[in-house]
Parts: sequence; C-alpha cells; structure tokens
Amino acid sequence: MKNRIVFLSKANAEKWFAIANAFSKSLCPFSTALQQFNSLNAADRKRIKRLFEECDSNRRKKIPEKENEDAWFLAVMVDAHIIATEYNIDPLAAVLCLNAPCKCGERIIVK
Repeated sequence: MKNRIVFLSKANAEKWFAIANAFSKSLCPFSTALQQFNSLNAADRKRIKRLFEECDSNRRKKIPEKENEDAWFLAVMVDAHIIATEYNIDPLAAVLCLNAPCKCGERIIVK
C-alpha cells in the first residue's frame, strides 16, 4: 500500500499543535510529537480517538456541567497521559489524533 502524505503550512501546523498542547500540557518538542504521530498506523489512531470519546462520555457523566473548567481540562490532560502511556507515545501525539488534518492512514509533513 502506498503511503499518502499531507503537507501542512507552518502556520496551520502551529495552530494544530497549540490547540492540542492546550489539552495535553506536554513539554515535548512538536517535531518529536509529529514523528510519533506519523509512526502510528491507522488502526492505532482510530483506537486512540475512540478511547478519548469513551473517556469524554464518562467525564460528562461524572463532572457536572456547572463544574469549574479547570476540572474539565485536568481530566482531559490525565486521560491524554493515560492513553499515551498505553501506546508509548507523548500525550501531545495522542491528542493530535483527535482532530488531525489528515485521514487515519496519511502522514503529515510540515513545509
């Protein structure tokens, strides 16, 4: 099967990374997180996304809507770290799987 590649501009990549890092609170360099993201296969990316969706549904049940936003962000960050540990990647790479600007089987290169 042929590897498909999506090219991102630096500006779009920085936005994508910044939004993902707001949730993961990672100190990992973006180049390392992108390399880890690209090393994941399509099935792993789908599983990571599904795990985040399951955690989100549990979070919606357990954290009241009027609860402090800090509790919500903290729960997302903890979930990202737990999921990332399962795949031996950085939490930023795991969060990048949520709203990737490519399909599951594609790799990203920043130009």
